[in-house]
Amino acid sequence: MIEKLQTKKKLIIGVTAGVLVIGGAGYYYITQHNKSVAVDHTGHQTNAPVMAMGDTVTLDAKARQLAGVQTAQAIVKPLAKEIKTTGKIAMNESGRTYITSRVEGRVDELYVTADGETIAPGQAIAAVYSPTYIAAQEEYLLTLENVQKLKNAGKDIVQINKSLVAASRRKLQLLNVPDSDITHLEHTRQTKDHMTIYAQFGGTVLEKQVLPGTFIMPGDKLYSLSDLSTVWLYADIYEKDIAGITPGLPVMVTSGAYPGQSFNGNVTFINPVLDDTTRTVKVRVEMDNPSGKLKPNMFVNANVQIPLGDSLVIPEFSILDTGSRKVVFVAQSEDTFVKRDVVTGQYADGYARILSGLQPGETVVTAATFLIDSQTKLGGFGSHAGHGAVGATPGQTSDVPAPAQVPAAPPTAGDEHSGHSSH
Repeated sequence: MIEKLQTKKKLIIGVTAGVLVIGGAGYYYITQHNKSVAVDHTGHQTNAPVMAMGDTVTLDAKARQLAGVQTAQAIVKPLAKEIKTTGKIAMNESGRTYITSRVEGRVDELYVTADGETIAPGQAIAAVYSPTYIAAQEEYLLTLENVQKLKNAGKDIVQINKSLVAASRRKLQLLNVPDSDITHLEHTRQTKDHMTIYAQFGGTVLEKQVLPGTFIMPGDKLYSLSDLSTVWLYADIYEKDIAGITPGLPVMVTSGAYPGQSFNGNVTFINPVLDDTTRTVKVRVEMDNPSGKLKPNMFVNANVQIPLGDSLVIPEFSILDTGSRKVVFVAQSEDTFVKRDVVTGQYADGYARILSGLQPGETVVTAATFLIDSQTKLGGFGSHAGHGAVGATPGQTSDVPAPAQVPAAPPTAGDEHSGHSSH
């Protein structure tokens, strides 16, 4: 019995010693781990590759390299905005005319027979049998004979006859009879049965409007002409670009029909009404066309250069447009960048005009702007987002592991034996 009690004492002492050893080891592990975590976390704070405080972001050399940060200076330079658009060639309406008849009669012959032919001013275009023309010739010859017969009459009669000659000559001129034909009539004293109609204007025949045998009256149209030595271009300009378009602005035109060639013109008219469907404005450009290469209804490409003058500019990729504001990141030093609001004007040649917010010579970020801006929204240390700390507040995570649990001692043989003995 005494031996059993001594054995049981030894077991109790052994279990108690084991518990103390394991508990001490767990306490030592927890203490040392907390110290190492605190040291490591402090080290990260002081050597963070990315730090953000408000609108200021600091990046070390490696972080800048990984993000691909690039910068450029705000400079003053002459700027021109280029507008590329399409358009359609049209006839110059101010050069469009009709050749009409001044007498009634029957068209017996046409000297210009096809559309597309060119008519020069004063060119003979038709022969018309006209009783009016015949009567006007006879009247003129009769007045000439009266003047000749009564040349020795009284002064008043001679003056009246001269007035009649001038009136009958004027009548022929009003019928568009050339002075050379009237002079020829004076010498030959022979009337002509057919009146030759001459073109009052020159141009390209768009439409022949009579046929041989047609009876015409004064004012009837014989030909429709257009002077195609100049043409109009109607180009479509979007409403966002219309502010820079002014009369007299030069325009360069190219056509797929003539690769490598360009044609020049100038803006002459801006339509006051905007097309509600396409949101464009028709702009009329007048162009010289001496060779006739530009055909009405031909589609062409137009290039308009709008000079904007000397402007403070930065690369357009520097601008971060949030919808409600436009910002850039200004370099305060090699590794520090500050967000700043700017007001921009027009964009041209890959640059944005800066109306306010920057000064010449300041350096802005041109690449990785979005990545830098994201750090200002994360706040704190971007490279440690989500890392907790010792003593974290509710809602934060912690890198500190839970304290080690001391395992319970397994039951000993003595315990089992004592249990049995109680029974």
